[in-house]
Amino acid sequence: MSFLTASRATTARPAHDEALRAAGRRASSAPVDWERLSGPELIDALDRDLGEASDRLSYLVLALLDRGVPSTARVVEFTRRWRVDGLSAPLTAEYRRGRAPRRPRPFVIVDGVIMDVTDTSRSRFTTGIQRVARETVTRWGRGHDVVLAAWDVTGRQLGALTAEETGRVLLDDSVATVPVAAGTVVIPFDATFVLPEITVAAERTASVRSVVRFGTSRSVAIGYDCIPVTTAETSGPGMPGAFSEYLATLGHFDVVAPISSAARTEYSGWAAMLPGAGLAPPRIETVSLPAEVGSVDDETVDRVRAELGLVDTPVVLSVGSHEPRKNHLALLTAAELNWRAGHEFTLVLVGGNAWGDGEFQHMVRTLRRKGRSVQMLSGVGDDVVWSLYRMARFSVFCSVNEGFGLPVVESLVSGVPVVTSDFGSMRELGEGHGALVVDPHAPADIAHAMGRLLVDDELREELVALTAGMPRPTWDDYAARLWTLVDGPSAGSSVPEVDVVPARDGVAGA
Repeated sequence: MSFLTASRATTARPAHDEALRAAGRRASSAPVDWERLSGPELIDALDRDLGEASDRLSYLVLALLDRGVPSTARVVEFTRRWRVDGLSAPLTAEYRRGRAPRRPRPFVIVDGVIMDVTDTSRSRFTTGIQRVARETVTRWGRGHDVVLAAWDVTGRQLGALTAEETGRVLLDDSVATVPVAAGTVVIPFDATFVLPEITVAAERTASVRSVVRFGTSRSVAIGYDCIPVTTAETSGPGMPGAFSEYLATLGHFDVVAPISSAARTEYSGWAAMLPGAGLAPPRIETVSLPAEVGSVDDETVDRVRAELGLVDTPVVLSVGSHEPRKNHLALLTAAELNWRAGHEFTLVLVGGNAWGDGEFQHMVRTLRRKGRSVQMLSGVGDDVVWSLYRMARFSVFCSVNEGFGLPVVESLVSGVPVVTSDFGSMRELGEGHGALVVDPHAPADIAHAMGRLLVDDELREELVALTAGMPRPTWDDYAARLWTLVDGPSAGSSVPEVDVVPARDGVAGA
């Protein structure tokens, strides 16, 4: 039987780790004779080789049996029985319960950097969290060894990406992450686990918690905001509870990296509560998102303008999903007030549909029946988004709560004034840099700012001039700064070893 090991040097492991890995390779050969594997000879060998019981070894034993991540409660119970009765008792019980898979999948044991890109790998959205994940991992892939992985639909099994999923994550076809064959189960062990997304699916959240507690040497999460807790009324049904479970999982991470000073305030307040529960809080280290947009040539802009029919009308742009927190009902109301005032423009909304957008969709249909020029775009490429920024007379982003407000930055860096909210990260980013700040809860205020920018060329030029003073850190800067937290003092080797074990003959991932 063969297995694949990364070609570069890795950190040394204790002998019991090697014994367990060797046992795992033996146990993974196919066809699997589970009666033979549960025999006293193998169990006694594991009992002898692994030595003292620990949660991390219990986690790996169970992960090898399951080809998936065991729950934290099951790991703790397995360790308790191991300490009391020896390894043979709980291990034999696992076999007798029939937990071992009938058709085991090939698996890899990874001790390097694993990036959980579950949502990004399955989404074509080009804004928000997905943009952060894609921009970051693409840059890491150019200089670091990273394994990309995603949870299956059950949220219990972490697996390598398919070629299609990898294509959704990486923005550059020439970037190469650590190759692992699609369909291979990924088992983190002494790994550095990076979560660039949020997780609110119950099983996935529980599995991430188990990985971080037992299967990592270091764990880093990007912290976007605490909106489902601070303004729960703007979140979908069940989201506040699910987000609280996510925060409980973040409590076991080593580092949480908020994307703005406003987000840091939220996460610092949450972290300050953890010692009251006997928990050591993670390090809160702000890594602010960059101020960078892609470039498109004039030919591309002209093509997009023609395709969208935006040749003879001013463009007012809004980028972001249509969930209630984004406040698009107020935007539509403000736009209608300006149309009634005789202003001519096309409102272009770029973003995916979201929960609770029924009233928004109804209002769009109503405005269109009245002859108002409203376009909605979803899942468009970056060339379209960057072209729209170049076309826009101004943009509007009047969310009622944001951890950062990436469209504010993208608009200003594109030299396009923005109407945005007068508090939090949005004001922090926009005020003095080319934004008009307004009360997002007052559609008349939004309408007034829009009206001024539609007719007052002098005001618009003043704001355009202010955008030149906008700080412009790049995605390269962001990715490099975040990597220093990933590859921190307590991190393991940044070069992962990947033991790839085939389910049948051959080498998985080769």
